[in-house]
Amino acid sequence: MQELSQDVIALVREDVAQVKAELLAAVAEGRRGSAALGAGGVLGVLALLAAQESVIRALERVWPAQRVAGVLAAAYGAGALAFAGYGRARWREARAASQEALACSLDAVEQAANELSGK
Repeated sequence: MQELSQDVIALVREDVAQVKAELLAAVAEGRRGSAALGAGGVLGVLALLAAQESVIRALERVWPAQRVAGVLAAAYGAGALAFAGYGRARWREARAASQEALACSLDAVEQAANELSGK
């Protein structure tokens, strides 16, 4: 019986280590999503600062100022949506991985408890 308990304890420790690794991977995925959102914001600001005046001047030769402003707003908005969508997808994947790891952890604990109680 003592040997069986030690085997079950070792199995539980392995399961806990696996769950920990899965949770750390989920956190890392969340970090990547956050980094992508941040990078999108920084790149958007840099692009705006670097190119806005020259683009406005070039387009105002052809279009009225209001149309130029609308086109630039649409372009910036499209870029922001693309990065936000990517970041949101990364967060969803991280959340799903966390939920899966938690479910596996609960299953492992339940199984160990059942084995220890003889069920």
